[in-house]
Amino acid sequence: MNVTIDCGGCADKKELHARIAAALSFPDWYGHNLDALYDCLNEISGKVRLLEWETAEANLGSYGAKAKKVIATAALHNTKLDLYL
Repeated sequence: MNVTIDCGGCADKKELHARIAAALSFPDWYGHNLDALYDCLNEISGKVRLLEWETAEANLGSYGAKAKKVIATAALHNTKLDLYL
């Protein structure tokens, strides 16, 4: 898998989760929250690039910072995932 996700226009957490879930073909049980994001990122392999992450993080405020931490932690724990912010 080699996926690029444009996060620049994400104005809220709902849109962020929707873009990531669609691009990475997350399962139906995906809960569109940070716990589910971590779980799903630990189940995939390949290269994932999140474009315009800084813009999304700024738009999302404290949720953006939390999402960044979850994404970075998942990338550390899943050795089959190369994730770029």
